[in-house]
Amino acid sequence: MFDTKTPQQVRKLAKKSTWGAGLLTFFLTPVGYLYTGRKKLALITLAIWLPLILADVDDGPLSALLGFLIIGAPIENVMAIHKARGAAKELGISAGQEENASDLTVTLLRFAQEKGEVTMADCVIKTGKSPEELRGTLLEMEHQDLLRSGNRESDGAVVYRIV
Repeated sequence: MFDTKTPQQVRKLAKKSTWGAGLLTFFLTPVGYLYTGRKKLALITLAIWLPLILADVDDGPLSALLGFLIIGAPIENVMAIHKARGAAKELGISAGQEENASDLTVTLLRFAQEKGEVTMADCVIKTGKSPEELRGTLLEMEHQDLLRSGNRESDGAVVYRIV
C-alpha cells in the first residue's frame, strides 16, 4: 500500500492522532478521511454515507450498510495510521512531531559515510524532507566542516562528501 506513497505522505499520515482519526471517522466518516489526508476515500465514503444518513434507514439492508460503514471506516482509518507508522519506521523516517536538527545532521553524516558521496535527491529520499529543508542543514554542515560539496566528474551533479 505504501510503495506508491512518498516518504512525506507516509510521515504526514504517521503523525496523525489515532484517537482523533477514529472519533472523526466514527461521527463524520468523510471528515475523518480528510483529516488523514485520504481524499479519494473521503469522496467515496461521502457518496455512500451522505445518502444513507439523509435517507430514512429503517429497512434491514440499508441499515446494515450504514452500520458497517460507521463501525468499519474508523477501524480502517486507524489501521492505516498504524501501518504508516510501521512503514515510516522501516523507511527510517521520524514519525514524531519534530525531528531534532542534530538528529538530521547525524542521519545525513551516516548516510554520506555509507555511500561516499550523496546528491540532494539521495538526501530527500533518505530523510523524506523537502530540498528546501535539507539545503539549510547541508549548508550549515559545510560551514561546520562536516561535509564538502563539489561536482561529480562523470555527470557534473552536485554531490556532498564527508570530510
